[in-house]
Amino acid sequence: MKSNKPLNVGLALLFYTALVAFIVFAYPGRSNFRIEAIFGYSNILIKGYVNTIVISIIVLFLSIIFGFVLYLLSESKFLVFKYISNIFSEVIFGTPTLVFLIVTYYFIAVPLDLRNRFLAGIVGFTLFMGPYMRNAFMGAMKSIDDTQYQAMKVLGFTNYQKYRYIILPQLVKVIVPPMIGNLAIIIKGSSLLNFIGVEELYNQITTIQSRTYAVVEKYLMMFLLYLSITLPLIFLAKYFEKKVASWI
Repeated sequence: MKSNKPLNVGLALLFYTALVAFIVFAYPGRSNFRIEAIFGYSNILIKGYVNTIVISIIVLFLSIIFGFVLYLLSESKFLVFKYISNIFSEVIFGTPTLVFLIVTYYFIAVPLDLRNRFLAGIVGFTLFMGPYMRNAFMGAMKSIDDTQYQAMKVLGFTNYQKYRYIILPQLVKVIVPPMIGNLAIIIKGSSLLNFIGVEELYNQITTIQSRTYAVVEKYLMMFLLYLSITLPLIFLAKYFEKKVASWI
């Protein structure tokens, strides 16, 4: 039987609407719920929201570049470069995000006199995400087997033809999904920059909470605002993936 997508989507939304309504009415402190108190500091809220978006976009692009450099080093014929990439990646994979950001700030940024916490946070987060981007490149390149390279060589393809018609179409389909996942990690992980004093969304809402004592409202607001950033970007990335695949 052919599925009715709009009907199923509507039923799913109805389910979550009912679930939210149940949670709201079951919440014992609903009579003291004062989310409007947070909106009284909309200028602080907007600043944190915008900073989180800016940080996420900058870290995404810089970590892609850094990840590609790590990938090239890991594929180098010189073992020293390969080990530099591999050791750095393993250290990152074995370190919690928060710990790495704090260590980066106090033991690298501060000694180098990088006092701008915003820039220091971007640098630290870029270094942390680089190995994850490297893995995305490694997985994408491994999807192209040696027989395809041999066939391109036999057919006399130029480098442009190799990448334009054979390599890039396959890379886009393979590399975009992990990039989407990494983007979500960056957006959500940006909240950890609060611990080094970066004025992102978590930091600013915490500032508002300290003035209004709206603790529960603080976490609900963060939940909604982070979703408002991640969901559109994820849908946009998926749309972009389909478009690029069709163009190439």
